Formats: sequence, structure tokens, C-alpha cells
Amino acid sequence: MWPVSKLRRKTMPTPTTTLRLDARLRADIDRMARKSRRTFSEVTHALLDEALRMRACPGIYFADEPAGREAKIAGTGLGVWEVIRDFLAGGRDERKVRQAFPTLSAAQVRAAVLYYERYRTEVDAEIAENAASAQEPARVAGPA
Repeated sequence: MWPVSKLRRKTMPTPTTTLRLDARLRADIDRMARKSRRTFSEVTHALLDEALRMRACPGIYFADEPAGREAKIAGTGLGVWEVIRDFLAGGRDERKVRQAFPTLSAAQVRAAVLYYERYRTEVDAEIAENAASAQEPARVAGPA
């Protein structure tokens, strides 16, 4: 279910970094790597990336979805892309988003907007992918 974004599937050369981990952390990461059939380095990179994103954008967490890891709004099951889709459609008006999602607090909407400001390309791609997949059943079924 890794990586955070489908946009990062390209392998890019990265500098080697040595890191000392206690035995428990090493074992936990090894276990995650085996379960996900990824390398220790790939899993560690993904974990660090998510941790840094959550630090930069309080109120955001990550969860496994069928298409991979997805940024979510804490306290909800909503993906950031869902809120931002409506935010953009509503002329970037946070009040309209809260009308569409009345259980969201102003802080939760701001967390989604902050994440979008930092990772716009990824969120835009998720919005586009989900719009395309929503059209797919109609194409398969044909006209009514």
C-alpha cells in the first residue's frame, strides 16, 4: 500500500544515509517491509515522508486505501482530496466547504487547505483520478 503518492513511482537516485535504530524500530520496519513486499529503505522513506507531512500539516494523517496511501483529515474518514475538490468548486470559500461537510470544523478545513498548499500537484492528481474513476462505471454500462 505504499507509497504516499502514486506520483512518486519513479526511482530517483538518492544519497545514502546511515541511521542507527533501536532493535524494536528495526524489527517493526522489517515486519512492515515483509508485509508490503517492499525494501527496508522504501518503507523507512515512506514512514519518514508521512511523519514530516503530518508535522508540517497538523490535523492530517495517512490511511491505506485501495489505490494506496491517502492523506486524510483527522477525526473523519474524509480524504484531503474530497474536501479540496469541494473547496475549489466553491470558489475557495471555506464556509461553503463546511456547508457541504457540516461535521468538519474550521480547523479541519484549514488543515486540508494547508496540506493542499504544500502538496498541490498530488492532491490535484487525486482529484482528477477520482473524477475519472467516477466516470468509468458509466462508460462500461453504456447509456441508460
